[in-house]
Amino acid sequence: MKSILTVIGTRPEAIKLAPFLSAVHKSKRLKSKVCVTRQHTDLLDPFLLQLKIEAHYHFEENNEKGGLLHQNAANIIKQFATILAESKPDLVVVQGDTTTAFAGALSAFYARIPVAHVEAGLRTGQLDAPWPEEGHRSLIDRLATFFFAPTVKAKEILISEGIPSEKIWVVGNTSMDAIRLARKPLQGAAKSRNIVVTMHRRENQGEVMKEICHALRFLSQKFPEVKIQFVLHPAVRRNVIDELSGISNIVLIEPMDHSSFIQLLDESLFVVTDSGGIQEEAPFMGKPVVVIRKTTERPEGVEAGTALLVGTQSSAIIGCCTQLLENEELLNSMSKVHFPYGDGYAAEKIVTILEGEL
Repeated sequence: MKSILTVIGTRPEAIKLAPFLSAVHKSKRLKSKVCVTRQHTDLLDPFLLQLKIEAHYHFEENNEKGGLLHQNAANIIKQFATILAESKPDLVVVQGDTTTAFAGALSAFYARIPVAHVEAGLRTGQLDAPWPEEGHRSLIDRLATFFFAPTVKAKEILISEGIPSEKIWVVGNTSMDAIRLARKPLQGAAKSRNIVVTMHRRENQGEVMKEICHALRFLSQKFPEVKIQFVLHPAVRRNVIDELSGISNIVLIEPMDHSSFIQLLDESLFVVTDSGGIQEEAPFMGKPVVVIRKTTERPEGVEAGTALLVGTQSSAIIGCCTQLLENEELLNSMSKVHFPYGDGYAAEKIVTILEGEL
């Protein structure tokens, strides 16, 4: 029986890796352990409990609150060295493009342990957009042995970078599995005049965040019957509260569990976001996406006409949202359900492949 060590540091990683861990648990050929780095603490810990993820190795919390990236990475790598020496896994599994994923892959590489990259091959083609995630995922794919790509386009990118095609599998994204498992049938009316908003990326903080909040204030006045539901992230929470509190039809919502967020999306008209994960989830649910970024590593939704890459200028955000709220034909055309990121069964496919490869 081969042993796998799965690395988790953030809430999105926990959500996306929970279906994989469940599938590994059912395997008779693979033995699974989990390492939690605590890159996120307040956000991550409740999710581990809710998703029933048992952490076999739990890093000491980094006391450098808001520390620089190199401090966070160094802290993770230092603790990984001890854990890898103790656990001696046959494979380390990382997901996505976080500091945890990169530091975990680098630590495994130093220990000569193979790495499997879940969500491999995503690229914007601009090393600093988003920063540091584009660098992280590119570097992980130079270190990995097994590549689980969410789309054909991601596989093509990996091949263009010199990755052997026989080590790449297009399986979809495990975020679709998480939705399939968490989603509940809607009760009553399918959707209301609600918009869901999320924002957390580094490049969208500071003056850019004020520009985005200006657009939301304008929309709240132009469409008083529309409820704007802004789900707060710790990275922007204080500043968003300062910018948007006290407006009757803008509701500021504290972070919620994944199934509750999926329900919130289900009941909305569309979502405004800088999140990569939500760009995957929304098409699966038939929800249009207004992407408040200059680039995206997930172009499939834009190409299919269910996502719009609008940037961060107030005028562009206002114009796009106004069109969706006033043009029912456009809204309906973007509300089609499609599956560019998989059918919701990626986890089982990954486990089956690893059983054969290992």
